Amino acid sequence: MADDHGKATQAAVREKNLTTALQLVLSGGGTATRASIARRTGLTSATVSSLLAGLIADGLVSEGQLAESTGGKRATTLRVDTERQVLLSVLVQPGLIRGAVLSMLGDELHRLSHRPSETGSVDDIRTVIRRLVASTDARVAAIGVQVPGITDGRLIRESVQLGWSDLDLVGALAGVVDAPIHLVNDADAEAIADSSADDGFGANRLFVSLSTGVGAAVMVDGVVVAGAAHRAGEIGHVPVLFGDDAPLCACGNRGCLEEVVSVTSLLGLPHGADLEAVDIAALASTPEARARIASGARILARALLLVSAALDVPNVVLGGASAELGPEFIGHLRAEAARHPVRAAMPLSFRYARSALDEPFRGAAQHALQSTLGVSWAR
Repeated sequence: MADDHGKATQAAVREKNLTTALQLVLSGGGTATRASIARRTGLTSATVSSLLAGLIADGLVSEGQLAESTGGKRATTLRVDTERQVLLSVLVQPGLIRGAVLSMLGDELHRLSHRPSETGSVDDIRTVIRRLVASTDARVAAIGVQVPGITDGRLIRESVQLGWSDLDLVGALAGVVDAPIHLVNDADAEAIADSSADDGFGANRLFVSLSTGVGAAVMVDGVVVAGAAHRAGEIGHVPVLFGDDAPLCACGNRGCLEEVVSVTSLLGLPHGADLEAVDIAALASTPEARARIASGARILARALLLVSAALDVPNVVLGGASAELGPEFIGHLRAEAARHPVRAAMPLSFRYARSALDEPFRGAAQHALQSTLGVSWAR
């Protein structure tokens, strides 16, 4: 028993050291050496060499060029291997499934789109994963699947948009490829991707994703807060309008925030409309849409004042397709928040997400990388 415990402890220590070494190589951007890792970790040169040999054998690290001389023998630099392993990122939306192959550094190598045979079809997700696997000769290290709904990383607890409830999606996708699969809520994934940019906006922020639905992610000290039941940030189906004339939501209730401030609602489009197929900026410029945008921004700002005051998180990042609404929408938000200051609470700051449109696959891939290997990208 004692020997088994000792072996388990040694294995855990080595696993932790492997993660630390890989993170230092990743953060080093091709400048790390065995000697620099030994200095940073306090580990012996022999231990570091053993760790790096394992990472190289696993296809995660490769040797680069010789480092600049410091007076002695020139050391060999280390870099993340971008050829032998890749990440897959799959974004599931009503009426559209998108996928991409990313390098271990987060660079997009290939992308595709697939129109599902029906909303919420697991077979279509399998099809996308198979097509992504067929597009690369590299080994798949991990797969991130981004979904609109409540997930604990394996189960879809509930997704109103996809019509799923208590679905073991990871189990349903098992066998498609020999790689770990990690589910992540869409707002959480966008928040993870956005927070990797060192923008001075703060490690504590409220990320609000507006597209066909509405979701939020709460980040404290740079980490997404899941909540006791993985439901933190599920604000889309909180009623904000009341009465029999309030708009009917797909969830069955009336006046939900999602029915008022989702991009589809602001543009006057039907529930589940494909935002990829429309010119959001053009639709947002019509008089009818501008009126809805002004009204929706006022309602959203008031809701966020309450959430921000409760959490003491004043910085709000707007993601999803919201940036395509332009400066007018965010201007309305700022004006409404300034019009109703909350005593003893910090004033709200707003900005659009930096990567939601340009790098939509990064968040799910980064979540998969972190969940599988324990490391994250630095910018």
